[in-house]
Amino acid sequence: MAEDWDWAFSIAYNAVLQAARAFMYSQGFRPVTEQGHKNTFAFVREALGDEFASLVGYFDRMRTKRNQAIYDVAGLITETEARGILEKAVQFVDIVKARVRATPE
Repeated sequence: MAEDWDWAFSIAYNAVLQAARAFMYSQGFRPVTEQGHKNTFAFVREALGDEFASLVGYFDRMRTKRNQAIYDVAGLITETEARGILEKAVQFVDIVKARVRATPE
């Protein structure tokens, strides 16, 4: 079976985006539809603060790469990149789950 690193990358990115949006919603906000991914990461960068700025910045950079892989260039993502985003995605989802659980209802 052949690996599809573009798809693996995209799935990991989508997990991060959905977690970021869940966090955003838990704080009472919604992203606007125009530039929704970009605005979601801008919100999360502010809401999580300096401690996680590097991690959120990484995902914001990967947003552009994901767009290229999905819409422009097939085979763009390497195995290393796909495994890297997956590792960081697991870390990010854990951070967001902890923050959402800590949010008063």
